[in-house]
Parts: sequence; C-alpha cells; structure tokens
Amino acid sequence: MDPAITFYQALAGISFTLLGLWFGVVQFAHGGWRTDPRQHRAGLHVALHFFLPGMASLASMLAGGVGGGIIWRITFVIAGLIGVAEAVSFLRLKGGVDSLPSKVLRSVDPLLYAAMVVVAFVPRGTFALTPLQLAGMATGGVFLVGLCFVWLAFAEPEDDDSSTAEPVAADPDPAPVTPGPDPTRP
Repeated sequence: MDPAITFYQALAGISFTLLGLWFGVVQFAHGGWRTDPRQHRAGLHVALHFFLPGMASLASMLAGGVGGGIIWRITFVIAGLIGVAEAVSFLRLKGGVDSLPSKVLRSVDPLLYAAMVVVAFVPRGTFALTPLQLAGMATGGVFLVGLCFVWLAFAEPEDDDSSTAEPVAADPDPAPVTPGPDPTRP
C-alpha cells in the first residue's frame, strides 16, 4: 500500500476523532468558551485545524489517482483557501491571550494553509517527493498547529479578575457559638 495513503488514513481518523473530542470540550467546558465571542471564535478556529485536514485526507484517499489527482488537488485548494481566509481573519483579531507561542502559531497558520494550496499545483516529478506527499506535509503541519492551539488552551492561565479584587477582611468579633442539644443523646 502507498505510504501516502496510509498517512492520510491515519490523519483522517485522528482528525475526525479529535474534532469530536474538541466539540465535546467546547460544549461541556466551564468558563467562557461558549459565551465569550473571542473564545468561541478561537474554539471554531481550532476545530478547522481538524476538520480541513480530515476532509483533505478523505479526498486524497478516495481520489488520489483519479484523473491525475485532480480531485484531491481541487479539494486541497478549496481547503487551503478556506484555511487562509480563516487564519488571516483570526490573526487580525485583537484581544485575548497573546503569549509568544500563540503569536507564533497564529503567524504560521496562514503559511501552512497557503502551502496546501501551492502543493496542489506542483507537477509530478518536480521534487523527490510526490505532490501528495508534499501535501501531506502541509496538511500534517496544519494538524500539528491545531494540536498546539489545544495545548495552549489548556496550558495558558485563565484571565482571573479575582486577583485584582480586594481581600475580604475577617470579622473581628465573631458571634459566640452556643451549643445545641446533642443529637446522639436520648
């Protein structure tokens, strides 16, 4: 069996599994992932890192050799263009957590999606690797960036407004406690 097809089989299965798990996290997570528009958008952005590679992988498996690969190439162009549009739009958003790792991932994102588009136009025999293998590298990169976004979502500290709140002072004269009847005695 072709190693590229084996790769795409694994990537499709893992992508759709993680997409389902990610939707579960977004659905059941506590905090602002569902109510805060910025966090909701970030959750959907992460979901595309699993959905688009999964769909592109399915197209490469189902139609990798059909018509010289025209079907997988069209799918990669469409997925890559959707990804570039979303990544650039997400990159332009203001606010939220902008740690160095997050900035790097957000900057690399459009480049990886653009690579998905570019490799769809590479003629066979141009490089030592086949165009489908090059596309796998770009798609795998998109998938890995998605995993890094998930890791950052759980690893970065939550913005906590309680740290700026004034501490509550203890009551200097607490009321005396009067013992009641002992429930163990008849």
